[in-house]
Parts: sequence; structure tokens; C-alpha cells
Amino acid sequence: MTLKLDSNIILTDKLTKRFVRSLSEIEQEIWEAVQKLLFEFKSEGGFLVPDSRSKELIGLINKEIRKILRDAHIKDEVSNFIDDFDLLDKNIKAIQQNLNGIDVKQSIFNAQRQFTIDATVNSLVESNINLKFVDPVKKILYNRVSFGSSVVDAEKQLRQIVVGNKDHFGVLQRWVGQIARDAINEYQGTINQQIKVQYELTNIRYIGPLVEDSRAQCVRWINQLNGIISDDQLQSEIDWAYRNGSGMKPETTPENFCQNRGGWNCIHEAIPVRKR
Repeated sequence: MTLKLDSNIILTDKLTKRFVRSLSEIEQEIWEAVQKLLFEFKSEGGFLVPDSRSKELIGLINKEIRKILRDAHIKDEVSNFIDDFDLLDKNIKAIQQNLNGIDVKQSIFNAQRQFTIDATVNSLVESNINLKFVDPVKKILYNRVSFGSSVVDAEKQLRQIVVGNKDHFGVLQRWVGQIARDAINEYQGTINQQIKVQYELTNIRYIGPLVEDSRAQCVRWINQLNGIISDDQLQSEIDWAYRNGSGMKPETTPENFCQNRGGWNCIHEAIPVRKR
């Protein structure tokens, strides 16, 4: 059987979509809360009219959404999502056994699990919720009320942003999907970095698909370096990416390269291997 080095890249997409689907009921509950709030605004002849309660109602959005997220057993859903990481662990172990003859200890994975659960729950319930989700909803309400838009148009635009349609995810699903993908990449990258250090591996296999908007550094590492970066090259390659590429995380070093890879939202994987 041929070893698929990109097995976890493919699995990341599957786990992300599964996690997003698991929160579909929460998305519907949030939409119903937003819709209910919309109809509390004063209207005349089917058009919104600003009054003394408008500001208060817009301010309730934050409170309502946070309450739904807190009461929705988010931690249980996240725990189920993290349980699926057993599949990631299995692939990482198989790759290391095939490439390096290493039997990776389970303790390396266990130590990272709880941290990933806590960080994911925090991202969903606290971190960036205003910027990514609440603020766009509030902005639409504010603009629609201020300009006296029709209730029907306001409802249509709010539905589009909260739940999306058959062609486009709503803001919540896109946001949750990014959190899930970040959680997987952070977990996998941390594990790979720990394996690299613990087993004294001195090369990196840089793998993954190249697409139309792939960053210059990812194209270079996969094409020009044939997907192999040695420890001796790593700092100079990071420097090259800062000079010639884009999207690199500013704190990237050889010590955390497996985690940060080609930068923000990078779809590639850095697998530690022995020097050959």
C-alpha cells in the first residue's frame, strides 16, 4: 500500500466540514434570535423606523449570541471534534513509522489534546466573536434602521450573513470552519515539532497542493527545493519568505516552523524526517 503523506491534509477538510455541520442547530438558534430581535424594531408600512429603543435593541445582539453559545454545550461538541483527532494521530504515527522507523509515543499526543480543547472553546465563545460575527450583524441592523430599509430587505440580508444560502456559507459557518482548521493545524504542527525535537530529526518534508494563489515561499519549497528543507537551510528559507513571499507569521523561527509553516491559514504540512 502506497503511503499517502498528504493524508492529514485531506482529513483536515473532512473533520472541519463535520464539525461545522455539528453546529448547524446552533446557527439556526442564533438566526431565530436575530430574526426575533429584528421584528422588535419599530416599523411603519413595512419599513424600519429609528426610535429611542433602536440603540438598545442593537446592543442586545452581543448578549443574545453569547448566551446561545454558552448554553449550547459547545465544549461537548468541541470534545467530540477533538476525539476525531485519533485519526490524525494514527496517520502521523504511520508516516513516522514509514519514513523514519519511529514508533511515536502516545503521550506526545495526549499532552496536546486538553490544550486544544480549551483553546478551541475559547475561540468559539470568547476570542474574536465580536469582530468575526457579532459586529457584522450589528452593522447591518444599524444601517438598515438608520436608512429606513424595508423589514423584508433587512431580514433577507441578515439571513444571508447569519446562515448563508445553498451557494455560500454564512459568517458563522465560515468562522467556525476557520477555527476548526486552525485547531487541527496547530495541533498537528505542535505534534510534528515535538517529534522533530524528541527524535532529533534534521530535515522537513514540506507537502501539500499548490493552487493558483499559493504563496511564493510554498511554491519555492515544494517545487525548487523538491519538498525537502534541511535544518541548515531552514533559517535562510524563512528569511527568504519574509523578503520575497507574503503572509508569514512574524514570529516564525526554525523552532516553530512545523507549526507556522508558510504563514496564516497555510494548507501545507511540515513533516519532520531524518537526514538522508
